[in-house]
Amino acid sequence: MERLIQFFFPRRCSFCGKVGDDPCDECKKFIRFIQGKTCGKCGIPIGDFVYSLCPNCQKESFSFEKVFPVFYYESVVRKGVHLFKYRGFYQNALTFSNLMANKIISSNVHIDIVIPVPISYERYLKRGYNHSYLLAKNISKTLEVPLVDALKRTQTTKPFYNLSKEERRREIKNRIAFKKGYENIVKGKTVLLVDDIFTTGATADECSKVLLKSGANKVYVSVLAITKLSRG
Repeated sequence: MERLIQFFFPRRCSFCGKVGDDPCDECKKFIRFIQGKTCGKCGIPIGDFVYSLCPNCQKESFSFEKVFPVFYYESVVRKGVHLFKYRGFYQNALTFSNLMANKIISSNVHIDIVIPVPISYERYLKRGYNHSYLLAKNISKTLEVPLVDALKRTQTTKPFYNLSKEERRREIKNRIAFKKGYENIVKGKTVLLVDDIFTTGATADECSKVLLKSGANKVYVSVLAITKLSRG
């Protein structure tokens, strides 16, 4: 049976899709993990910077505690995310979520509940799945804490890739809410909010505001990758 499964669903590199090792030797050359001293809010490396927050986060007032990114969103990581989100490479969720969970474990933060960032119903129908939910599901298993798909988007938003920081904030504002019956699920709990990419933080911040307003104690954010784009 195992050989049959491997025949129809062979192991592939999560970053390029090639059958074989995960990651393959070629992709290993281009993968850069986030390491060393990081910003106390967005989690981007800050090297020898004297302050605990990067210059961008010093100007922000994010509601979440801290973001924990694994990679920069570049090169083969960008390709792997594209395969996962738009090409149906569901198996990437396992590799990516294991890396994300290990990042949380190494940070020593306490988590009570895992919640995925929601996508609109229209995008769900188009893709057939919520990529953040698949990541969150495996992370919750590794951390051994409950997974609750508690949030929803009340309206479809424009694609964010060509919007500025302020445009993203306006677009997502008041468009995240609890699903019926889940309004009190986070009261007094520390939440791990799960998404794939952190760019300006608009979506993570809006979700965090909703969670905190409903009584969450703290909100941490787990993402696979963070962009190098200016937060401004």
